[in-house]
Amino acid sequence: MFRSILTVLSGSVIAQIIAVAVLPVLTRLYDAEAFGRYQIYISMLNVAVMFVAFRYEVAILGARTGRVLDNLLKLTFRLCLVTSLIAFPVAAAADFWMPSGLSSTLHGTIFFLPVAMVVAGIYQMLTYLPIRERNYGLSARSKILQSLGFAIGALGCAFLPLIGSGLVLADAFGRLVGSINILFESGKLWRRLVSPISFLQMRFTAIRFQKFGLFTFPGTLLSAVSAAVPPFAFLALFNLEIAGQYALIERFVLMPVGIVAVAVSQVFTGEFSTLYRTDKQGLNKAFRRSLLQLLAIALLPTVLGTILSPSVVPLVFGADWAVAGKLCAIAFPIAYVRFVATALTMTMIIVDRQSLQFVWEASRFIFTLCIFGWLGWVGVDNPMTVMVWYALATGITYALQLALADYATRAANLQATESKGIIS
Repeated sequence: MFRSILTVLSGSVIAQIIAVAVLPVLTRLYDAEAFGRYQIYISMLNVAVMFVAFRYEVAILGARTGRVLDNLLKLTFRLCLVTSLIAFPVAAAADFWMPSGLSSTLHGTIFFLPVAMVVAGIYQMLTYLPIRERNYGLSARSKILQSLGFAIGALGCAFLPLIGSGLVLADAFGRLVGSINILFESGKLWRRLVSPISFLQMRFTAIRFQKFGLFTFPGTLLSAVSAAVPPFAFLALFNLEIAGQYALIERFVLMPVGIVAVAVSQVFTGEFSTLYRTDKQGLNKAFRRSLLQLLAIALLPTVLGTILSPSVVPLVFGADWAVAGKLCAIAFPIAYVRFVATALTMTMIIVDRQSLQFVWEASRFIFTLCIFGWLGWVGVDNPMTVMVWYALATGITYALQLALADYATRAANLQATESKGIIS
């Protein structure tokens, strides 16, 4: 498991080195408003991509090899295409009803979103195949190429008359490069995706894996909406300039940490699901051991980042990003909690407690919305104050998730012990 984590982690680390290395150049080619627009786009896309395949792509991990897996791949691919087409009139309606000031800022981004949805949805689907096959090398390479594609795209678009949306276009280009890499290294996968499938087969496949649509989809949708609240809150409470300062923190700290956490989560998911099928009595011990290890590993970088970021961020990215440096000091504790929780986030789903995971997602969404709603109601005018409350909300909600995961694994242990006693 450790070797597999290192393989996936190496890809994530190299990808983030590329992303961070190009940032000092991008912050001088793009202004804070461009970064703010990009962060709003990412927040909208992270929510929209949940609708692309309704999380049926997660079922790829456990689908039986053969016709079951083939039909699931075909269904998921077609869902990506159909839902993205439906998103065009939805985007037009959203642009029509949006306040004029916000519409003028995000007009082009909203209409590009359906195109980005199909690219992001297919890439998201394809990333589960290397995890299923434990081909962690391919997973690592796709991350590196995605990051390299974004860097090249962003640098190229900076010299075009689309500078305001250059980062948005670069993001889609990076995901496209990552998708092509997985398709190219997966043999005849493309032919399997486009080969015919009847409506009855799609309907049967959708019903067969309906638990992912009923529980996993709404849960992850609420999680994505919760993550989208802070960028929009900074835009609503302040302006696009402050939203851009926060966007740099998302790009420089929270997003890289999240990507590394996802890399760890991919291996944890594969190994923990194997343990669930073979030795349920060891689940809680394995979960707690992983939790303690992750807490220990991330502690020192968090402390150093909190202390150094107020002076390092303006030095690296320019004096115009001083506010980002102050926000960054608060962001590191947020990243610490998110790293640990994200790495273990599939625990309740693996032990078949999707409903419990959904309850947590719903509670987190309501709590986060209430926090930022209260901040807007009292009229907070300091970005640092907003960031501190965001850190508190993150710590409380993710601590609850880890407690529920511990409870779920202990319950699975107890159930396995009782079943073993009955059989004996």
